[in-house]
Amino acid sequence: MESNRASLFIGSCLQLFSDQTVGWLMSGEGAASAGRLERVSIDQIRAYAPHPRRAMNPEYDRIKQSIREHGLEQPLIVADSADGAGYVVSAGGNTRLTILKELRAETGDDRFATVECVVRPWESDAAVLIAHLRENDLRGALSFIDRAHAVVELKKLIEAQEGRSLAQRQLAARLTQSGYAVSQTLISCMVYAVEVLEPLMPTACAGGLARRPVERIRALERAAGTVWKDHKLGTKAEFAETFSALCRRSDGPDWS
Repeated sequence: MESNRASLFIGSCLQLFSDQTVGWLMSGEGAASAGRLERVSIDQIRAYAPHPRRAMNPEYDRIKQSIREHGLEQPLIVADSADGAGYVVSAGGNTRLTILKELRAETGDDRFATVECVVRPWESDAAVLIAHLRENDLRGALSFIDRAHAVVELKKLIEAQEGRSLAQRQLAARLTQSGYAVSQTLISCMVYAVEVLEPLMPTACAGGLARRPVERIRALERAAGTVWKDHKLGTKAEFAETFSALCRRSDGPDWS
């Protein structure tokens, strides 16, 4: 039993850290901050919100069947909640927690009532959201628009935490320092997608509008704006209204 728990713990560490970090983890300095392994009642754990994934996991049914047949093969990574009431999922795992609770309710089987967890101290909402982003990026599980919303939310959380506003370049440096490398160019594209395109093209964004079409639309807007200005076709506000109408007319699920 102890060897199985040790294997689960080591597996979770390998999942979460790079090779260089694993070496540090195995030292005395790293082991203390990696967390403690505990079996926790699912009733004491709550999903993290705001979670980066805004729609249901497309692999939900497959994951549920796997857990039904084999149980959870990796521990959940959780943190002591900020309010001291139980734990919160802190590095991916909202889907797995939801499934465990569903299976417990559907079957009454005690094997779904508790789960092995790596428990860490609470740091901050920003730290937890970054951990969720890193985990979902490893799995390739997030759409561009979901990642964009998470980065926009991170900006708000970090600004509130540090008591200052951040330029996009500063945000990129801050996120990279926190272990989530993202360029200022990508942040700019994400902000455009969330603040400009999604209100105009909600169906396309909900359908998984990717980075490349977002960049193409933005380039088109800039080029069209230059032509509009050079040929004195109207005011800046009139161009914005015309371009917005074009985006709304082009909205649909089939963008790629």
